[in-house]
Amino acid sequence: MRSAILYGPHDFRIETLPEPVLAEKEYLVNIKACGVCHSEIHQWESKIPGLEYPRFIGHEVSGEISKIGKDCAKFKIGDRVAAWVEGKGYAEQIAVKEERLFLMKHDLPFEHAILEPVACTTNGVIKANIQLGDTVALIGTGFMGLLILQKVKLLGASKIIAVDVRDEMLVLAKQMGADEVINSNNQDVKKTILQHTGDSGVDVSFEIGGLQATLDIAAEITRMEGKLVIFGYHPGKRVINDLGYWNWMAFDIINAHFRDMSTILKGSAIGMSLLNSKKINMGSLITHKLKLDSINEAFELSRDKPNGFIKSVVVMD
Repeated sequence: MRSAILYGPHDFRIETLPEPVLAEKEYLVNIKACGVCHSEIHQWESKIPGLEYPRFIGHEVSGEISKIGKDCAKFKIGDRVAAWVEGKGYAEQIAVKEERLFLMKHDLPFEHAILEPVACTTNGVIKANIQLGDTVALIGTGFMGLLILQKVKLLGASKIIAVDVRDEMLVLAKQMGADEVINSNNQDVKKTILQHTGDSGVDVSFEIGGLQATLDIAAEITRMEGKLVIFGYHPGKRVINDLGYWNWMAFDIINAHFRDMSTILKGSAIGMSLLNSKKINMGSLITHKLKLDSINEAFELSRDKPNGFIKSVVVMD
């Protein structure tokens, strides 16, 4: 099978490797699509101390069962599945444990069933415990932000406010159900949100951008005793500029990252159900599909985010 291996900065190499050997309770999946995750870009952009290279990354996988291991009974050959994996996804095949596979409907495109971001956003929204009538702000409405928006909408928030620096993303956020949109490059976010919330601030703010600027905005716009949800991926150093203010405001600070596998798999099952029932619109979010040989270009697009870009996916066919 062919696999993309990351040897160093901007250096994916396509190599031919043996077919994975199945352990008990594992299936062989012929990978059809693997999304490029924002959390992988820094590993590709520069050599990260503490990480071993060459390395196999890629974890947003969907595909088709091609071989069944010992003591497996849940799936059959030919089943279309989304998978929770922790690497080795930029390849033609992968071995996956039975409990980490989730059945896809036949009318769901493989590139729409990239399960990991759907699971993460599902668990993040569940942990935020949004109530009917809450006002919710999303600071950063890229791919993950637009997934969160759709789920917050399902829960009955009275007002959803989308904040971003790209007008095209805010247009899409509006189409997907945002009640108000704010471009933080040319609008005063705090002033505008206070106008929309009777000077109190939002009940729930989702920090999604993973930047110091988005973290600062989230703190500025959340009401006293409101929920500040840290969802964005933060690979570098971030600081709380005024801990005394955070303390005085009595924020309910929610870390929307997960390490417990039972929680992750529960979010995966719920997220897969939402995908299969078309409660989530992925069609407008997958903007760039590239073949395995063009994986470096897929990462360049994810880093540079040109006009019209939301999400790149590596496809095997």
